[in-house]
Amino acid sequence: MQPDEVIVARMKGGTSVGRYLGEEATSTGQSKRIRISVGRNKEAQLPVDRIILATGFIATGEEELEEFRRQAESIASQLNLTEVWEVVRDEATPLSLGDLAELHWGSSPDSAQMVAILLHLDRSSQYFVDDKQGYLARSKESVEEIEARRQRAIENAQASESLAEHLSQGTLPPEMTPYQTGLIEHLRGYAVHGESYTRSAVARGLLERLESRTRDLQKLSFEVLVKVDVLSPDEPLELERAGIVEEFPKDSLAEADALDVSKILEEPHRRDLTMVPTITIDDADTEDKDDALSLEIIPDQPSPTFRIGIHIADGGALIPYGGAIDQEADRRMSTLYLPERQVTMLPPKVSNQIGSLLPDERRAALSLLARVTESGEVLDWEVMPSVIRSQAALAYEEVDQALDDSSHPWHQMLESLNRVALSLRRKREEAVAVMMDRAEMRMEVKPSGEVEVKVLHQTASRQLVAELMILSNSLMAEFCRDRDLPVAYRSQARADLEDVIAEIPDGPLRRYQMMRRLTPADLDTVPAHHGGLGVPAYIQITSPLRRYPDLVMQRQISRFLNSGEPLYSTEDIASMAQRAEVQLRELGKLEDERKRYWFLKYLNQLREVGEEDGASDLFQAVILENQPGRTAYLELVDYPFRVRAELPEACEPGETVTLRLHGVDLWRRIGHFIHVPSSE
Repeated sequence: MQPDEVIVARMKGGTSVGRYLGEEATSTGQSKRIRISVGRNKEAQLPVDRIILATGFIATGEEELEEFRRQAESIASQLNLTEVWEVVRDEATPLSLGDLAELHWGSSPDSAQMVAILLHLDRSSQYFVDDKQGYLARSKESVEEIEARRQRAIENAQASESLAEHLSQGTLPPEMTPYQTGLIEHLRGYAVHGESYTRSAVARGLLERLESRTRDLQKLSFEVLVKVDVLSPDEPLELERAGIVEEFPKDSLAEADALDVSKILEEPHRRDLTMVPTITIDDADTEDKDDALSLEIIPDQPSPTFRIGIHIADGGALIPYGGAIDQEADRRMSTLYLPERQVTMLPPKVSNQIGSLLPDERRAALSLLARVTESGEVLDWEVMPSVIRSQAALAYEEVDQALDDSSHPWHQMLESLNRVALSLRRKREEAVAVMMDRAEMRMEVKPSGEVEVKVLHQTASRQLVAELMILSNSLMAEFCRDRDLPVAYRSQARADLEDVIAEIPDGPLRRYQMMRRLTPADLDTVPAHHGGLGVPAYIQITSPLRRYPDLVMQRQISRFLNSGEPLYSTEDIASMAQRAEVQLRELGKLEDERKRYWFLKYLNQLREVGEEDGASDLFQAVILENQPGRTAYLELVDYPFRVRAELPEACEPGETVTLRLHGVDLWRRIGHFIHVPSSE
């Protein structure tokens, strides 16, 4: 090569045309490197094997090089090697660059033409492929496939442009091509998963063509899909992010259809308790009734004494161990209770029908019968498989009314149960159990999208059921502990709350401070004291139709009662409990996110109504935290819901302040509250 000779080299950015400047001095053993000029005041050093072509043309300066480059690029842009390929396509021998140039131009090509054909072959491999020894003609089939791909690329680009135009107008094309349908799916994936979606770049490329003021492309993707009715405005994206599948596999549905309850009810080891007065107490719309209560008065006792029955639907006997339903329940781990829907752990035929303790239906149960005095002293108790029949399905509200109405048919039984429950609660208080009784919210979403919110306070009926479930779980834990039966025990260290209770009045701030003092509950196969509940041992077993760990605990106890041997080993229980702890925590977060979404929508509905008819958009809130330099943390007085707002530093925790709802960001699940000074 001569100084200033035009050469073509392979560089990181692709094939480039430059001028040869000379060799670069190298140390012994290193490959020779050359210097080339690739533009005004731009040089590069390359190994000599990166030089593809030395043209023999001398460019005396950058302007002459640039003119040569423009000439070569112009020729390259107009090249079509179809005819050349048709002539040589059956040849198996690679052709040189010069061979192809001569075939195309019919005479000896000049330097610019040689560079042009090299640039063309480097950028388009439709007809020839570089096999390092020359250029080999592709087969007819290969060329046709490349042409088909090129045509598809053109059609897809046009389809993408058409889709972008329609989306900008809030519509979809009248007839969607498969490619457009795929793009919509990529938009959906991006709306759900954001940048973690594997084809997020495709979605962003489409969204960037749309006119929008927002820089949040994930939010824009969601809004675009809502406008064209691909997604609902209230789409539960959390479910899709978590991989929650609502439909049950066919094998589990088939197994549910084949279950024979009659055989279970006729098992000889079951005690017939169908004549014992038994009721269920749930929310009015509960379908999966998995616990029932009974009460018998024991006569001739020095003080009022009762035989209280706590009966748990025997899901462990109903659901075949290791079968399709069991495996699916293990995968789901729990029923999801969302304001707009339920995603059940078991097929609805099992959870809501043949497994549910419905009135006037004989059902298999695992029953705890405890002889208890009115003062809450447990004299003795036993656990057994049973058959029960519920005589009534009562809602919490009806139980509260029955407790106040002596003429109600269930008044006497409920009043006795309530006296015992109050005594059990006092005993737990004496054992330094933590009593907070925070209200809960229930939300119902109407078909119109309107949200109704009910605040559920800890009424007598709810406390009654809660105390008897704690009694059942704690006695079942003692049953397992005394027999070395492997189960998952829940325990919690006792918290020192004396100063909190003494110094802070009952209310949101006290509950908040108490919760901060409590350590998380532990899950272990070794029994330990549960300080939060004030019981020596505790397991969860009362919801086998809703929670998989409860189903496993129940199955373990039932197998032991029937055979004297456990079904699950300690290692089995520990493995299941570890998985359940993580998964149930994630499901709980998901439920909280959906409840937060719908409550914020409810608040926004209140605000919008207030703007129309002058109704107040003000809320009273109790300050929980107000640290300098941080947004204050508060709980609304009328709803057990916590928010953040900027407050003056003079505002102290425990004070009640007024907030105005300025707006709601449903995408980010944020309510924007503004402090209203008392002078306003």
